Amino acid sequence: AVVVVSLQQSSSSATTCASASTKRSIRHHICSPITITSSSTSLLHSNNDDAYSSEEEGRRGRKKRLEKLQKQRRRNRWMKRYGTVEALQKTFGTGPPWGDLSPTQTRSLYHTLLPRSLLALNEMGFVTAEDLAPLAYEARIAAKEYARSRCVWTGRVGVFLFDQYRSLRDKGRLIQLGKSSSMSWEEIWAKYEGQILKEHAEKEKKKKGGMKVKELDEDELMMQTYMRILERSCSTNQTFDKLFLPDKEGGNGSGGGNGEISLASIASQLDHDVRTILLSPSEISKVEKKVKKMEKKQLKEREKEEKMQRKADRKKEKRKADELG
Repeated sequence: AVVVVSLQQSSSSATTCASASTKRSIRHHICSPITITSSSTSLLHSNNDDAYSSEEEGRRGRKKRLEKLQKQRRRNRWMKRYGTVEALQKTFGTGPPWGDLSPTQTRSLYHTLLPRSLLALNEMGFVTAEDLAPLAYEARIAAKEYARSRCVWTGRVGVFLFDQYRSLRDKGRLIQLGKSSSMSWEEIWAKYEGQILKEHAEKEKKKKGGMKVKELDEDELMMQTYMRILERSCSTNQTFDKLFLPDKEGGNGSGGGNGEISLASIASQLDHDVRTILLSPSEISKVEKKVKKMEKKQLKEREKEEKMQRKADRKKEKRKADELG
């Protein structure tokens, strides 16, 4: 269909048209009509759609940039509280130069400061391993250095000598004074990336029936490496744990002795700050709901186990009574 539109011209244009044809009425100021075909209409709609699409993409781009900026700000805030030994000293205080915690208390403090709350955020699906792995790496180093700074001087001397021995054994050189004994990010990345590649190669060798293991592409390898760093940042050396944490709970709940530090309060503060600093308000609400659901589930499981245990105890008592009778 063809749509005909008459456009009204200005007084000067109308005068020109009147002189060309005196039969036309000057009173209406009408020139030749302009026709707009259906193809022209489609073009106009297409241009409008393109403009709307570009505007929508622009809004989405701005939103993504804003979200990325907010995430970076939250990560920076968290690093200022827990990412360095200086940050931990400001957050939890410092001990005397000679130290105030025994080796057992120091090991318990180190366990408490490990970034397990970061791993929990990933397990609940709120933050990716790619975002959390660098934070966990820095937090682990900070936890180790801070815990050692609180240890009595005799324990620090022993740890220093062991670090020198291990560096000489593994790297063929001693650690310079003032340098950290921890591996750099590049060394950690190369270590775990190599482990993952080796494990994948071993799986291919063990695969039977001629079936091939799925190839590990670059992106998948990268994500697995991030995840491995995050997980290992929350684990400890079992040999040292058995040596310094003989009890099952991993040390007492407070500093005890000369140490003025509460591990329970530190753990609670870490868990709280991980949520309030690294998550948005909507994500915090979702986490709280999820935690409540998990706690409710755990409570039901405990009640079920206790009920089964009571039932087993009653059977045991009845059996004993029957034997005596």
